[in-house]
Amino acid sequence: MLLTLFSFLVLLLILIFVHELGHFLAAKALGVKVERFSLGFPPRIWSRKIGETDYQIGWLPLGGYVKLFGEMPGEVIPEDQRAVSFTHKPLWVKALVVFAGPFFNIVFAVAVMWLLFMVVGIQHAAPVVGLIDENGPAYQAGLRLGDKVVRVNGQEISYFDQITDFPEQTAGQALTIEAERQGRILSFAVTPVQQETKTILGDPFTFWNLGLRPRSSPTVDRVFAGKPAEEAGLKSGDLIVSIDGRPIKDWAELVEVVQGPQEARGTSRPLDLRPLDFVVERDGQTLRFEIAPAAEPSLTIEGETVFTPMVGISNKPEIVVESLGPIRAAGYSFKDCWSSIELTYATLYRLLAVKISPKVMGGPILIAEAAGLKIREGLADFVALMVLISVNLAIINLVPLPVLDGGQLLFFLIEAIRRKPLSLRVREVTQLIGVCALVGLMILVFYNDISRIVTRKAGPPAAVQTESTE
Repeated sequence: MLLTLFSFLVLLLILIFVHELGHFLAAKALGVKVERFSLGFPPRIWSRKIGETDYQIGWLPLGGYVKLFGEMPGEVIPEDQRAVSFTHKPLWVKALVVFAGPFFNIVFAVAVMWLLFMVVGIQHAAPVVGLIDENGPAYQAGLRLGDKVVRVNGQEISYFDQITDFPEQTAGQALTIEAERQGRILSFAVTPVQQETKTILGDPFTFWNLGLRPRSSPTVDRVFAGKPAEEAGLKSGDLIVSIDGRPIKDWAELVEVVQGPQEARGTSRPLDLRPLDFVVERDGQTLRFEIAPAAEPSLTIEGETVFTPMVGISNKPEIVVESLGPIRAAGYSFKDCWSSIELTYATLYRLLAVKISPKVMGGPILIAEAAGLKIREGLADFVALMVLISVNLAIINLVPLPVLDGGQLLFFLIEAIRRKPLSLRVREVTQLIGVCALVGLMILVFYNDISRIVTRKAGPPAAVQTESTE
């Protein structure tokens, strides 16, 4: 709990600082006096005045603000101080100061991802075949679990995603796949088949499928606290040999045994939560464990709560690290952040169009849980989460809602078109509407967060657990 709270505060304060630093530096550069720079909201924990600015830290770390001189509507500004007043600056100056906050969040995301790609590189799945769809083209052509792909259409292969990229590049034409098996190089003619699936947001799309996936060893990497596997005695490093007598050669087989066929997951079918007989190898010994999966809840994009059997373990995929130089790392960082921007906008659009249930929205509690989970998985995963939330923060702040940066930018646009600002009364009313909308949104996301916790503790309805009571 302490680690989760600490990681949440670190993540939140860094992102708030970056956002407010954008406003602060833009204001200073454009000649606007900054009266206060605050991380968190009052009451204050600490404050110190340096020059014309009062720097402070507040007790409530759910935001921050930069107080600009002369920014309040109707504020009387002496003639000799109008040069540093925000209200008396040209529209383009005011717009740049407001836009700088979200812009810095984007710049921060790109810069951090660039450093991450430089230090860590890109992790690819090794080009080794894992569980194969027996009805798919790769299996029908003769490829088998454990085959190491070395060439496709004569091109050397280093990473698994190079294999799956070929069908898209060749528009589904037959591929010649060469793979190493027990020291021999075998050649297979594989013709991809076109299939339909859905994106994470539920949009349908078609792709060329080979019917194979990368190999993933059934070796336990993490055992989650308080979950059935930990209670039974599984440990990191255990190699899963079989479950209920079925040999396990790939992690995907383990998932299939515990959770059922992929096409049946995430449905309201009766859950099979009976104890499973795990046989594992640990330090040269063969051990047996009886583990009954627990029903873990999740939300569909329609807002329906579904339960999935899980035992609380994860593995470390077989990866190959590709090192990147500064230029390629920069390209990947821009591409990654642009993908995050597109996903955020697509999600917002679908929420407003009621194509996604508002139940999927999360607030501070969900972010805290995610931060705690990622910090346990490693610094790189935590930083990647921070980058994603930084992009989300930037895009959400640009929504044209009063009290957000996007709302102020909209006022400036209207002022530029009308050649005069909106009346003080109109601005006050719209600000009130904006505050009410923001408060309503905060209530909604807190309600969603608490509902997730309650659902997790309550478990699935009795009707869904029928098979576990037989």
